[in-house]
Amino acid sequence: MKKVCSILLILSGGFGFSLYGQLNTGTGVVWGELSPSEPLVLNENFQGFDFFHTDPDPDKGNSDNSFDDDGTTVIYGYKNDTVEVPVLGGEFGTIRYYFYQCAFAPAWKSAYAFSQETSNSANVSDGFVEISRNYSSTPPTVHGWFIADLRALEFVEVIQWTHSSTGGNKRGVMCEFSIDNGESWDTLRYQPGGAGYAASFTKDVVSREKSYNGYRCDPSAFGMTWEDGIWAENIMLRFGEAGGQTPRIHDLKVYGTPKTTPVREVSANSLKIYGAGKHIRLTETADVVVCNLSGMVVKTASHTALLNMEGVPDGIYVVKARAGENVTTAKVLLK
Repeated sequence: MKKVCSILLILSGGFGFSLYGQLNTGTGVVWGELSPSEPLVLNENFQGFDFFHTDPDPDKGNSDNSFDDDGTTVIYGYKNDTVEVPVLGGEFGTIRYYFYQCAFAPAWKSAYAFSQETSNSANVSDGFVEISRNYSSTPPTVHGWFIADLRALEFVEVIQWTHSSTGGNKRGVMCEFSIDNGESWDTLRYQPGGAGYAASFTKDVVSREKSYNGYRCDPSAFGMTWEDGIWAENIMLRFGEAGGQTPRIHDLKVYGTPKTTPVREVSANSLKIYGAGKHIRLTETADVVVCNLSGMVVKTASHTALLNMEGVPDGIYVVKARAGENVTTAKVLLK
């Protein structure tokens, strides 16, 4: 007997629908609103890294390539590195980090939590990787980035991450994604600080549709939390600056499917259904029937992995999908 499961999916303010005009002055979005059903496969807080920073405490600006007393020898500020970490619950492959012009402070609070002798915002861990900005110091620093290569995962559903910055009320950060092995990059979340917050948005990885979120990053110097839907394979993430500030990534959690065999094998529970704004997304192509809670069919489709539900009233719908011998039923929230 095939197992039929029901999943109620709730959409986050960080993905799927617009919160343009709303202000959030502390934490960004609340983790868990996207209701990830996949297991946690990465739980990174950067506390296992060696300290590598030019400043003596967190209440300073960005690390920099300063000179020592002889005026000619450059003291380290940022470095390049590659690190591999295991997939939680996975037997094959590792998640690889690529750091370009990054500094590390594994025990530091966010800058303002340190200066005001208080705690970070909820879910924001002490410790971070700091990404260099393009700044005309002496000598100048250049734009850096931190890549999390998630291609070892079969499927990435949701990411949860936190960040802070080094200066004032400017909390600029950007998260990009690639689905073509790093050949090209597109913006997942654009989050400038200061007066530019109204331009903040997230983007659907598949449809590339933007959703403006309107989250204000002032005053968020104690750290911001973000949750973004991915629902795709072959994913790489790249974190960097937005608006000229120095971003610090404190946490990165990834929910997805680890590879259990070197070659993908289709199993009875591999077909999954997700709601994302006015779209219904499947993890593989299938024949789909969408009904309202009264049992009336509102839409059907054949051999598809993405249904556009524009024009259908907001609410909860029952979706049944069949891909060969795999049959799955789920409840989704369209909004």
